[in-house]
Amino acid sequence: MPTNDFQPGEFARPLRLALLLVLAGLLLCVAYLQLGPTDRLKAQSHREQTRLVYIPPCRGMLQDREGNPLNLSVPSYSIVLRPELVRDPRDTRQRTLEKLSAEITDLGMELGHEFYQFRPTMEKIERHLREQPALPLMLWEDIDADTLSRWTMIRDDHPAAELLLTWRREYREPTLAPQLRGLVKRSGPRADGVEKYWNANAPELTGASGLEKALDSELAGSGGFERLQTDVLSYRSTVLESKPSLPGANCRLALCLEAQRLAEQQFRSGGYRGAAVALDLQTGEVLVNLSMPAVPLGVRDAGEDGAYQNRVLSGYYPPGSTIKPLLALYALDRKLITAEEPVVDCQGFYALGERTRLRCSHVHGEVAVVEAIAQSCNVFFSDLAVNMTAEDFDDFARFFGFGEKPGSALAVEEIAGIPFSPSWVTQKRKHDPQWHLGDAANAGIGQGAWIVTPMQMALAVGFALTGDLLVPNYIVDNKLVILKHYEWSQEAHRLVVEGMRQCVLAGTGQSMNTPRLAMLGKTGTAEVGKKLRPHAWMVAAAPADAPRFVVVVVVEHGGGGGRVAGPIARELLLKLTEAK
Repeated sequence: MPTNDFQPGEFARPLRLALLLVLAGLLLCVAYLQLGPTDRLKAQSHREQTRLVYIPPCRGMLQDREGNPLNLSVPSYSIVLRPELVRDPRDTRQRTLEKLSAEITDLGMELGHEFYQFRPTMEKIERHLREQPALPLMLWEDIDADTLSRWTMIRDDHPAAELLLTWRREYREPTLAPQLRGLVKRSGPRADGVEKYWNANAPELTGASGLEKALDSELAGSGGFERLQTDVLSYRSTVLESKPSLPGANCRLALCLEAQRLAEQQFRSGGYRGAAVALDLQTGEVLVNLSMPAVPLGVRDAGEDGAYQNRVLSGYYPPGSTIKPLLALYALDRKLITAEEPVVDCQGFYALGERTRLRCSHVHGEVAVVEAIAQSCNVFFSDLAVNMTAEDFDDFARFFGFGEKPGSALAVEEIAGIPFSPSWVTQKRKHDPQWHLGDAANAGIGQGAWIVTPMQMALAVGFALTGDLLVPNYIVDNKLVILKHYEWSQEAHRLVVEGMRQCVLAGTGQSMNTPRLAMLGKTGTAEVGKKLRPHAWMVAAAPADAPRFVVVVVVEHGGGGGRVAGPIARELLLKLTEAK
């Protein structure tokens, strides 16, 4: 028989050696993990287990002068679903999707037909699970009080659903200065390094237009965060760390609401399009900012053409005769004319050639500067402009700030306009860069290529009356900013003020005359085409002996400035002086 030479320890030794080698390898791996790039691995592990979630702040309010809210953020409740409370850790993605869909369907049916009809689609649920499983799934936003009541009755049957507090913008008196106040929109978080947030598309209210946009950095506030502990599939577990958001600042608008309401009522009752602005010359505050037509804040309506435009800052208007007292003041101050000279004989037209005439409204006969302002004599001011040098007329246009943006907080909405002057013609009128006699005559009466905004005209008139060219101020208690100060010749100033006073007492602006308040004024009837009615202008100030308030009214295609715009300016000045 064969001999069995097997020894008990023959294979035990290699086996033990192999086990020792495996154990040594494991120990080396452990040592590497312990002694190797631990910081990187720890950071990676931390990222895999936590999610940083952005918490949008409550936006500050736009208030009236007394602190009453106009644009404010109010709580908005939404119904959300917590996926981690529906799923089982052993579920597949598809099984989780089916459970969530079934829960949402049941909840929608109990809340009502509308909620069932507009429940999240399977595609939206699947996308949420793929991209943001740690966050609640938004079901229905901005639910009303009735829905809240129904929710309270059924909430115990749906423990995975809950209410989420967010913010929405509410607009009090939505028809009041809508273009000035502006709108908000929902956008992603504005925090630095937004990419680090798991919910990088978290809704936040940001300014979209008007002062909401211009003051966005002050109103916005500062966002907070939550650091969430998640499971291996990124579903929410616990909150590890949190920092509350900080609300934005409140801003009080300088608007005089009584005067603003009055201006809007006047325009609506007349069916007018156009603009009106009122300034406090002591503070630079914008007391009235009207632009018609307008869409009420928060109304989803395309509105009429230009209804979202702030015509006060970007209205494209020739100034017409409102330019005349400014031209007169400049010429008097520079001693280009005097109180008595020239005396111009107005026969109802200014001859530009044998066959070309520039029409005047009346035959005024012999007039000097004061009467020319009061009666708005085209012949006098055409003659004045024709006899000014190109350098003088260029300087005049620049001196009053025409062709430049006022530079307010709403500078993005301002237009520079066109200072119709020799240098502008040379630079911009490529087909005919020469300054002609007809150009000068039309420029002297605010026609030709002139374009100014109501705000530019209000600032220019304020500059003429006080010597201070201001920056418009929309916020109460903001520092007064004076772009330029100039000491007008006392005699020049006196003559122009007298001309504007006589315009109200016995001239083209008699519709403004009232025993209740002495006012200064100048009408304007700006031609805009042969087939269209002219724009009706009125610039006015009060009190006449020490002007504090300037009002500018433009009614598009309104006809005569004294007849249409004058009564509106009068009522605004009365309201402002009473309110102050």
